[in-house]
Amino acid sequence: MAENPKLLDLMLEHLELARTLRKLTIFFNPEQCTGVWECIQVCPVNCWEKHPTQRQAVFVHPDSCIACNACVLQCPEGAIELRV
Repeated sequence: MAENPKLLDLMLEHLELARTLRKLTIFFNPEQCTGVWECIQVCPVNCWEKHPTQRQAVFVHPDSCIACNACVLQCPEGAIELRV
C-alpha cells in the first residue's frame, strides 16, 4: 500500500508530460536555412521538401508532424525549433 501514492504521482507526472508533448509544434525560420536538407532526410513522416527554386527546405506538411525532434537535432543552422 505504501507504493500506491508513488505510483499515482508517477502516473500524474506521465499524464502531464503527455499533455505537454501533444502541444509541441515545429517552428521553422526559412531565413536561417542554407539548404543542407538533413531535415528532409531524417523526417519519418515526410513533412519537408526542397524549395523548387531556392536552396532551402520547406515545411510542407505541418499537420503530419509527430514532433519527434529529428529535424531539430539534425539542422546545422538552428533554423528549426520544437516549441510548446
